[in-house]
Amino acid sequence: MHQELLLKYISGKATKQETEEVVTWIDSDPNNLKKFMSLRKSYDALIWQDADKPCAKTVKKRTLQIAMQGIMRIAAVFVIAFGLSYIVLQVLQEENIRMQTVSVPAGQRTQVTLADGTTVWVNGKSTLTFPSRFASQTRNVQLDGEAYFEVQKDPKKQFIVSTAHQSSIRVLGTKFNVKAHKDAEDVITTLIEGKINFEFNNASHQQEYITMKPGQKLVYNSQNRKPQLYTTSGEKEFSWKDGKIIFDQTPLRDALNNLAETYNVTFVILKNVPDDDSFSGEFINKSLEQILNYIKASSKINWRYLNNEQTNKEKSKIEIFISTNK
Repeated sequence: MHQELLLKYISGKATKQETEEVVTWIDSDPNNLKKFMSLRKSYDALIWQDADKPCAKTVKKRTLQIAMQGIMRIAAVFVIAFGLSYIVLQVLQEENIRMQTVSVPAGQRTQVTLADGTTVWVNGKSTLTFPSRFASQTRNVQLDGEAYFEVQKDPKKQFIVSTAHQSSIRVLGTKFNVKAHKDAEDVITTLIEGKINFEFNNASHQQEYITMKPGQKLVYNSQNRKPQLYTTSGEKEFSWKDGKIIFDQTPLRDALNNLAETYNVTFVILKNVPDDDSFSGEFINKSLEQILNYIKASSKINWRYLNNEQTNKEKSKIEIFISTNK
């Protein structure tokens, strides 16, 4: 959005079409609101730097109610002076909205309840960013990593999850899982209840969306920009939020990749370890060592730590090798 248009909007000189364009831009992304408010503050400071100083000192010493009256008084002056629309008054009141961030370390998970009642389980190595309250026409959150959402229904405010690689999920009320790490090529969305639109840029760099149904998993590759739909029960995709790890005839390397991501470790697999071994089992709130010992007991595969004196900045390295004792 050009700064000239925003200033035109702030000064009340924008046309109806330009006003709608700016409002849509503000509502589309929390970062846009932050940029707008920053420009708004700079603009206001130029006009009110002298007249507003006594008021600012008074407001600091008064109660919250009086402070809000002061904000409304200033907002009213803006309406008179510049002819600002109601939406600008709304934006001025949204100035106190704070963006909050939840970052979860590897091997852990946490549950967050958003201002609208939406429940989010955030997996390890993941970050969720969200506003302290949803005041715009949409409910926007940002995800880097994996999270499971149970979205509170609100037909008037769509819920939007912005993910890596210029993709997003748009819903009204539903239950779904999203796995979208910035350093991974794939964005994976699994739907268990309701209906969602997965939005992405196709190979022609044009915006496109796919409507998903319950029992579907969509894998979007950010390199070739192609999405693929699969049918799934969702059990394995959602199991992490309950502390479960499920292997169902899972190849060894896939199982180790899962464990490496969950427990933030690095596996060093020796060349003589076969590729055709697979494992089945369900583990609930088990340690990494317990799971590896299960794999050891059911096969010829063994394991050991390579760096027992690791620092906090260094991942644990675990060697996978063939046991000669069996």
